[in-house]
Amino acid sequence: MRPPDEDRPDPNAPMRLKDIIPIAFPHGGITPAGLRREAKRGRLKLMRIAGKDFTTLAAIEEMQRLCVVEPDRGEAPLHPDDEAKASLAAARAIVKELRETGKISTSLNRKRR
Repeated sequence: MRPPDEDRPDPNAPMRLKDIIPIAFPHGGITPAGLRREAKRGRLKLMRIAGKDFTTLAAIEEMQRLCVVEPDRGEAPLHPDDEAKASLAAARAIVKELRETGKISTSLNRKRR
């Protein structure tokens, strides 16, 4: 947690969502509705007082930590040609299964002339 300074309010002081956004996100990119969505996902703690939503800078910093996306290290990216070949193979497998189960009409099973 960052220490409070003269330009930044107390990190534990409750603030309205519309008022905290310019401080926590000085370059924009988030709205009060976006913060409410993050609260519904369980990543942001909100306080509802007199029908109004409040949060703290500390809660937003915690939300930002929870929202970090780690790079996927599972598989190497496919070359576009390999990706197209994999898609075509998957489509052919689906068609083969549908033909074998009889879920494709006989008119589609006939070869084109």
